[in-house]
Amino acid sequence: LILYNLLWHDLKIQLPSYLDVGAGDPVLSNNTYALYLTGSRGVLVEPNPALAAQLRTVRPDDTVVEAGVGVTDDVEADYYEIKGNAMLNTFSAEQVARLQRGKAESVVERVVKMPLVNINQVIQDHLGRAPDLLSTDIEGLDEAVLRSLDLSRFRPAAICAETVSTLKSGRPSRITRYLAAHGYVPRGGSLYNTFYLDSRLISE
Repeated sequence: LILYNLLWHDLKIQLPSYLDVGAGDPVLSNNTYALYLTGSRGVLVEPNPALAAQLRTVRPDDTVVEAGVGVTDDVEADYYEIKGNAMLNTFSAEQVARLQRGKAESVVERVVKMPLVNINQVIQDHLGRAPDLLSTDIEGLDEAVLRSLDLSRFRPAAICAETVSTLKSGRPSRITRYLAAHGYVPRGGSLYNTFYLDSRLISE
């Protein structure tokens, strides 16, 4: 709902396009579902085969890319499936290590190889221009993927990243500092996400 209002009211974009990286469940805790219900369409990137199938069924007018987003030249990577919670599946070994802390039993159900795609290529192939909204929810790799985005070619009007805008120390997070250097300002958020707008497009 916050994203909906930022796009419709602050940015005056009536039918925003979106790229949802790590789309997850088509409805539950999905950052772009409200936009889909109100007529917007976009691209959903989701490596989990079961979730990708649900996305195709529930949101047939969106384009589903069943892969992960890579930040190197690798075309595949280890994909960690987390026991009991597919929403925590990740390509990040560091994220798995964080989940494992304090637990005797392994949190990983299995590790499989999954294909990787470049975020700029996904935009070029499926949208042809920057999405109005880029949403990332990729369990520890948000910053790396945002840094791989070529903002000189594809500059979203709004970005939703899984982060907190300010650390306990009072300093902005690394993602907030990076996006601020490129002209984005935080304008809202939720428990896990921060919403950034292109400062050049904000209607005061």
